[in-house]
Amino acid sequence: MSWRDERGYALSIWAVLAVTAFTLIVGIAVDLSGQVAAKSHAGAVAAQAARTAAQQLDAVGYMNDGRSREVQAAQARTAALATIGAAGMTGTVTFPTPTTLEVTVTARYTPLFLSSLGSALQVTGSATTRLARALNGTER
Repeated sequence: MSWRDERGYALSIWAVLAVTAFTLIVGIAVDLSGQVAAKSHAGAVAAQAARTAAQQLDAVGYMNDGRSREVQAAQARTAALATIGAAGMTGTVTFPTPTTLEVTVTARYTPLFLSSLGSALQVTGSATTRLARALNGTER
């Protein structure tokens, strides 16, 4: 075997290693961007669920004095969870105060390239909404 034959083997090994490394880098980039997109989508669903829940205002209390603004917790939770469920995700709704609600959404992202290294990843998004009375854009 001459030195020319050995040089061909060295180039072949280098090419295989370079292609493997490049594929791994591209796979990490694609899967990381997919995970970031899934997290962003979970946050958007949480914000929409929070807006939907905040629309469940206690109309009777508000109509009685014009100032009382509280969310009807049962209806708000049902509305938020329906929005989250329609997006194919799971979540929780909490009420820290009568005029504030927090929504946390959990979704799963399955990697495209690196799925052999692990299973689906869990991503979360959250949103907080505070009820406020406003007139012409000014809170009252």
